[in-house]
Amino acid sequence: MHARSLERLFAAEPKRAFRFAVIGDMQLFLDDSASAMRDLEQRNVDFVVQMGDLTEFGSTQEYEWGVELLSRLKVPFFVVMGNHDALGMGQKLYRRTFGPESFSFTYSGTRFVFFDSNSREYGFPGNIPDLQWLKTELSPEPSVQNTFTFSHVPPGNGDFDDALVEPLVELQRQKGVSISFHGHVHRYNDIFAYGVRYVTADAMNGRSYLYVDVDGTSVQVQKAYF
Repeated sequence: MHARSLERLFAAEPKRAFRFAVIGDMQLFLDDSASAMRDLEQRNVDFVVQMGDLTEFGSTQEYEWGVELLSRLKVPFFVVMGNHDALGMGQKLYRRTFGPESFSFTYSGTRFVFFDSNSREYGFPGNIPDLQWLKTELSPEPSVQNTFTFSHVPPGNGDFDDALVEPLVELQRQKGVSISFHGHVHRYNDIFAYGVRYVTADAMNGRSYLYVDVDGTSVQVQKAYF
């Protein structure tokens, strides 16, 4: 499904200035999520990023519900792997539905890097998140003006591998990450730390999401209520 979203995104006329939306944990907040989809249609966004925990139990039915809701949008969408999405057969269902958990692309001079940060779900193996993969994906490109990363669990949270917090934060700083987007904690937060801006989105029952306007090196993040 992500491959199809990329096809749709790149098939459209290239834009210098564009807008994308960031929506938080959907889980069992289906009515709120449906309201968010209706509201998003009024925001003139080019694509949408859902920050993980699309599901509560990682079940087939929940994946189908989540995809059906997101498919109501007339624009491409991308879904981050959340810790709840990995429960049971969830990881297999995620891959079958969307593709690899970690992926990246460059659009209109902005680098988008998505990765799995659900350390606890794998028993803190020491390589979630995969910093070697990230180092490669965050390598500078001459045409890139901004770099955004997207992962469900923010560094410093108890479900993130504590041993990898400092290495990740330092890597993002070194590679010039503009904003690191997250979900998981179900509440909006926007802080600047160690040279990087960290933004978390409300869960859908918080009745808000974020939209991001990018115009060259100018980046504006705004909170929308629905």
